[in-house]
Amino acid sequence: MVWRGPMVSGAVMQLLQQTLWDELDYLIIDMPPGTGDVQMGLAKMLPQAEMVVVTTPALAAQKVAVRVANMGRANYLRIVGVVENMSTYVAPDGSRHDLFGAGGGESLANEVGAPLLANIPLDGAVAGGGDTGQPVALGEGPASDAYQALADRIVNEAAPPVDMAGCSARLLAAAEDALEASGA
Repeated sequence: MVWRGPMVSGAVMQLLQQTLWDELDYLIIDMPPGTGDVQMGLAKMLPQAEMVVVTTPALAAQKVAVRVANMGRANYLRIVGVVENMSTYVAPDGSRHDLFGAGGGESLANEVGAPLLANIPLDGAVAGGGDTGQPVALGEGPASDAYQALADRIVNEAAPPVDMAGCSARLLAAAEDALEASGA
């Protein structure tokens, strides 16, 4: 079955609206790159959402990620940080190889004014863990260490969990910033 944009958007919205969510500290929605219907619909449906923008070292990926960040900002979403995925390959002997370039995450972070949260290395254990259902973050090795450090930075620095009063305060601050920016 091939789903087009409106069908995917409808399914995502149905999932969010009809699922009985318990108390959540985080709801992480992993989106494909781009600024399509689903991304724009989520930005409007979840105005208190915050974004982690993911890129690779490749310039083409950075260009897409900048558009994603701009779409988020246009919808008053806070960008909590940038993650560079497939950052470097760590060989079994410990040597590091930048197969897709270097510095793309840092460059993007500077361009969008957000911190670089992590450089996730290119590691076969990530794909292997996905295939077997064993999250690489629960294992050992460079990718595991990077994912654990990323989670720690998000929870303790970039986007600590807040209660609903905190969410309301963030939404109010975003609205005030928007009014100030518009000159109203």
